[in-house]
Amino acid sequence: MKKLILFLFASIIAASASAQNDAPRGCSTDVMWLEAIKKDPQAAINRQKLLDFAKVFKGTQKRTSSSGIPIFTIPIVFHVIHNYGIENISNAQVIDAVDILNLSFQKLNPDTGDVIPLFQPIFANCEIQFRLANLDPQGNCTNGITHTVSALTTSAGDNVKALIGWPSDQYFNVWVVAEIASGAAGYAYYPGVSSSIDGVVIRHDYVGGIGTSNGSNYAERSLTHEVGHWLNLPHTWGGTNNPGLPSNCGTDDGIADTPNTIGTANFSCNTSQNTCGQIDNVQNYMDYASCHKMFTEGQRDEMHAALYSNIGSRDMLWDPSTLLATGTEDGRVTQTCAPVADVTNKKFAICEGATISLKDVSYAADVVSRVWTFQGGTPATDTSANPIVTYNTVGTYDVTLTVTGTNGTSTITRTGLVNVYPATATNLIPYSESFETISPFPGNDWEVMNEGNTSAWNLVATAGATGTHSLKLLNVSNNPSGNVDAVLTPNFNLTNVTATQLSFAVAFAPRSSGDSSILKVFISTNCGVSWQQRLSRSGSALQTTTNPLFGAFTPNATQWRTETINLSSSLFSGKPSVRVKFEYTNDNGNNIYIDDINISGIVGLNEILLNKYEFKAFPNPADSKLNIELNREEPATVALELFDVTGRKVLDIPASSKTSGAFSTTIENNGYNGMYILSVRINEQVYQQKVMFKN
Repeated sequence: MKKLILFLFASIIAASASAQNDAPRGCSTDVMWLEAIKKDPQAAINRQKLLDFAKVFKGTQKRTSSSGIPIFTIPIVFHVIHNYGIENISNAQVIDAVDILNLSFQKLNPDTGDVIPLFQPIFANCEIQFRLANLDPQGNCTNGITHTVSALTTSAGDNVKALIGWPSDQYFNVWVVAEIASGAAGYAYYPGVSSSIDGVVIRHDYVGGIGTSNGSNYAERSLTHEVGHWLNLPHTWGGTNNPGLPSNCGTDDGIADTPNTIGTANFSCNTSQNTCGQIDNVQNYMDYASCHKMFTEGQRDEMHAALYSNIGSRDMLWDPSTLLATGTEDGRVTQTCAPVADVTNKKFAICEGATISLKDVSYAADVVSRVWTFQGGTPATDTSANPIVTYNTVGTYDVTLTVTGTNGTSTITRTGLVNVYPATATNLIPYSESFETISPFPGNDWEVMNEGNTSAWNLVATAGATGTHSLKLLNVSNNPSGNVDAVLTPNFNLTNVTATQLSFAVAFAPRSSGDSSILKVFISTNCGVSWQQRLSRSGSALQTTTNPLFGAFTPNATQWRTETINLSSSLFSGKPSVRVKFEYTNDNGNNIYIDDINISGIVGLNEILLNKYEFKAFPNPADSKLNIELNREEPATVALELFDVTGRKVLDIPASSKTSGAFSTTIENNGYNGMYILSVRINEQVYQQKVMFKN
């Protein structure tokens, strides 16, 4: 066997992109390991010391248990990093994953008999068991599973370890996430890295064989593969993450009883495979085949060496004092903790009369009973795990959940969780917002979504497509790549509108030529319950400057672009409640700005009001001038505005005095040509009519 290459990379068998998809996923541990040793060269030195120790250990200190009882007990904690999605896996799924680990490392899987005869003589019981912690670092009750809410779960890496991590010399930390930033299924570090990043990061659908896992061999034993790396095992083909290459016959994993192999590159299971002159051990947990079943005796010795060495503090984990401190010692009677009440923090936006469905996602212990309280809802209270609530009155409402277990009670209140809007919006068309006078922001039914709790859309007075104000998202700092931020407009009434058009001004600068930040625009016709995408701009199609800018971007007058979105479809025009969402996904981009939001269309006048005010606009079409007349029975304020078809205001006739009787005025044709929207504001009500001018 050839000398083990120093830089070996941990990986995971990529099983499925989701619980319903068996497409294998790639591995990113080689990149993670290289990045780790660049930042901390001592990690590479530590790893080499361990490799040297393992050579001596295997020759003089090999330990076995004649009774088959595990020699090593390792306290383990699972940190579920979630954003109230399916990645917030159940306790049962975590417990199943621990059971599978113990079966794997103790040669107890029900399919051990399927290992081919050639490798049965070296099929090892690794004599290692894992126990969920019963005491946290402060000595408090725990079930060994924590839950942390963070948007980082969708772009996870070492970043999630800064959110929560227990001392790595007492607990084996496993972080469960929705997506790993590199697209991998998981990764682990070998012993020797900084304690702050030591452990395993793995996607939720590669944890255990139930719940969000699809239960395949790939999925349920991927964590076993990763723990092998954490205990210093390389891939069976050696120190790369590229199986299937003929050149891999020239490298090795440094373990004597694993046959030299190029590795399985297609995630198959050919137990007769011979790639380097002898039958490959494709059923090995550290290969890339689809039939993980075994570790060899040599691999067991390598892992035992890691557990005896002080490199990476693995020797501290199974120390009796550690087991006592973590509540994982033999004979301990597991205590039941109090449950921690939890319910989604994602706000609901619905129309009056609509319903919402909630879910009790409390953790730490089983819930024996619960009581929901729904301010403004019907019913007002509920005791089920997944209640359905109707809201009939416009307003903003709290939701409270109290849960009780066998050892305590916990309560949580989500303030303003439910936002109920009028089924028929009061904001009429045409609409124009240049952010010059809006105050406060995000008041007036505007809403800002900032799930990452970093930078958020905000009103600024430092730049504008027109004027000096606009909405800005600060990306040049405090907004990591992958963050998604959105701003939502008020709801609009398009009942009497056709040929609707939405336009807005945008300014954006990339920070590199490869920037792929994305701005999307969505439309909702049900107060924000569901959304339809109507525009997407990324890369060069989004930027409004010619060159990347690393310093903070503030646009000048020439660095704005107007985007126009056609909403003339009956999917939008004619609807009583329409809302717009601007959503930006950061890719290390610079600052982005939005201004001059206009919504326009052909708006018909309310016939009753036409009759009430005897409104006339003539001649229509108009040549030199347009005459406007109406009659007010009571004192009222009258104001006129004229908009072109893009929603741009071209004329503003200020409000008249509050008198009754006849009102008349004239709009001179100052170069107008084509269709315009005449907006008549009488007191607080706005009525509109299509008018035509011709030169």
